[in-house]
Order: sequence, then structure tokens, then C-alpha cells
Amino acid sequence: MFYCFKVIQEHRNFLRFLWYANNAFENPLIEYRMTAHVFGNAPSPAVAIYGLRKAVESSTADVQSFVTRDFYVDDGLTSTPNVAVAVSLIQRTQQSLSKNGGIRLHKVAFNSQEVLENFDRDDLAGDIRDLDLTTDCPPVQRSLGLHWDLASDSFVFSTGITGKAYTKRGLLSTINGIFDPIGFAAPVILRGRLLFRDLNQSSGGWDDTLPEGRRQEWESWCSSLKQLHTCSIPRQYFPVTIYKDSEQEVHIFSDASKNAVAAVAFLRTKDTDNQFIASFILGKAKVAPQHGHTIPRLELCAAVLATDLGRTISDQLDIPPGSMHFYTDSMVVLGYLHNRVRGLYVYLGNSVNRILRFSKASQWSHVSSERNPADEGTRCVNACDLQESM
Repeated sequence: MFYCFKVIQEHRNFLRFLWYANNAFENPLIEYRMTAHVFGNAPSPAVAIYGLRKAVESSTADVQSFVTRDFYVDDGLTSTPNVAVAVSLIQRTQQSLSKNGGIRLHKVAFNSQEVLENFDRDDLAGDIRDLDLTTDCPPVQRSLGLHWDLASDSFVFSTGITGKAYTKRGLLSTINGIFDPIGFAAPVILRGRLLFRDLNQSSGGWDDTLPEGRRQEWESWCSSLKQLHTCSIPRQYFPVTIYKDSEQEVHIFSDASKNAVAAVAFLRTKDTDNQFIASFILGKAKVAPQHGHTIPRLELCAAVLATDLGRTISDQLDIPPGSMHFYTDSMVVLGYLHNRVRGLYVYLGNSVNRILRFSKASQWSHVSSERNPADEGTRCVNACDLQESM
């Protein structure tokens, strides 16, 4: 992507390098200058993103919104209500980027065969290009690290976990090998992180074998990760037919234990039969500090995490904060949020202020632990348990 954007003449001296004349090793080294922005240069991403947005400044509002809000570097992901809108949006974006920036938008992938048929083969993603769209099943696509099954229009997992050495380095590599930015498998990953934290207490280097006492527990968790391959999560929050004029509310739950703090958000709407539909939006779980925090303080940390999720959802889905409802199973946290008399310690006061900068105390309600879905994130589960709950 960076090569699409040229470096102006007076700035090219900052991108000088030495190489052999005429690319022949027997020739002497001479000085070259890059004429385009290169990978590894700190300003290149900002320059490329600015150039991409600049190329659509004169385009229609929907094209500008697509490029400015739905692109992450050179990957764009968006949803539309129907085929006609999808085809029109992508084709007009292609024309605008090509005309105003000489940028080619291609490698198109959709969950609709009808959409794909409106594009030239050369514009389709490489593993779709040679398929017979009427008979062949499209392969799983990678979208910003997520695996998207076009056939079922759902997200799936591909952990790629192989046997790692029973060392600190091997354990950390195993945990970081699971990419889950939305938090579908947060309770499972958290269990691995807690095991790593406990095993990491032993002395020794990163490549020294760890004590044998908990090897079986670790290997059991690693084996359970294979169950993630059988999990799939629908990409759509709810059917397109009920999108327009539907009442949408976000419900965010928080919970804490001595081991972890967690928060999870759901989108609730009504269908045409006035039945409620709830869909998972985002979840997050963190390992709790081992010392220095009481359960009430950890519950407050979980409430802060819940408001962080709410802020992200509000920014990305254009849902106003006033349409959000927050839940905790801690009466102490509710007491903190409604406190108007007694002064709080600095740490508590700062946390409460952070929560109330985004939400109002009236938006917070109590939920019993048995009915709190965030409790799953603090209890930690195996992948097979996650599959059953899905």
C-alpha cells in the first residue's frame, strides 16, 4: 500500500540507502533514494491513510464514510442492507480511488455470490478468483486476523496451535497464538493466562523447563483449544429485515473475582413480531493483580472496563451512550456510583469519575451473579465448555 504514495522531491534525501550499481554485486556501492514511501518508515502508515482519505474528499458521503471509518490501513470491511447498495458502494469507491489517487481497490470478498458476479475476476480475492461461483464453496477468508466463513457468513477459529516447549517462552507463544480481538473466546484464553501467571512464578530463564507439577493441567488446556475449531459465531447481529426503525439497546455486564475482571456487551432489538433478539457485540477479560486489590475494588475495575467497552461501541456503531444499560452484581459498586456525600479515596474517586464521565449512575443496575453473563469471563472455562454455551 505504501508504494502507492510518492515522496516529494525535497524529502527523498531522508530515504537514502546504499546498494550495488545496476543491482550487480560485482559493481561498487552507490547511493540511491526511495521515490515512494516504504515499509518500516515511521510516517508511512499515516501518509498512506491520509492519502487514501484525500483521494475520496470529493466523493459522495457514503464513499467518504466507507474509506474514513471502515478501513484499517489497506483492509476495508463494511456491511450494507442489500446487494445493490454493496455493488454500488464498492464500484464507486474503486472509481474514486483510481481517478483521484491512482489507487486500485481489489481483492474483493463478499458473503453473497450475487455481489461477486458484478466484479471482474481480477478484482476478486485470489482464492475466490478461479472458483465456479455457482457450484464451488468459497474458502474461509482472513479479515484483519479473523477467519470469516463466507458460506455460512460466520466467524470461525483457526488456532494453529502446535506443540510448544514447556517453557515460559513456549507457554507465552501458545497463548499469543490465539487471535481474538472481539472476545469470543475470552474466558478460554483467560484460563491459559492464569496458568501461565502461576507457572511464571518459578525462577529460571525463558527457555528453561518449568516444574512438572502443573504440566498436565497446562496440556489439558492446550488440548481443549482444538474444540475452538467447531465454534462459529454469526457475523450479523440480527436479520437485515428488522434493521430499519428498530429499537436498539446495548446491555453491558461486568464482573470480578480474585483471578480476573471481565465485561461483555450485547445488542438487543425487536423483530417484526415484537420479540427481542440479543446478539454478542464485544467482550474482554483481564487477569487481576495478585496483590493489593480487594474484591470490591476489582468489581469497580470491571465497571471501568464495562464503560470502556461502551465507549468503543458508541464510537464504532454510532449508538448514543444514553441507549446503554450497565449491570453489576456488586452493591458496593452501585453505592460508589450513587455516593454524593462521603468523599472517596483517590483511587476509588478516579475510577468512579471515569465511569460517570461516560455513563450516568441511573444507567447502572444490579444483576444477580447467576444471571450475569460476565461471570463466565471471571470463572475461566475450557474450549469445550465454551462450545456448549454457544
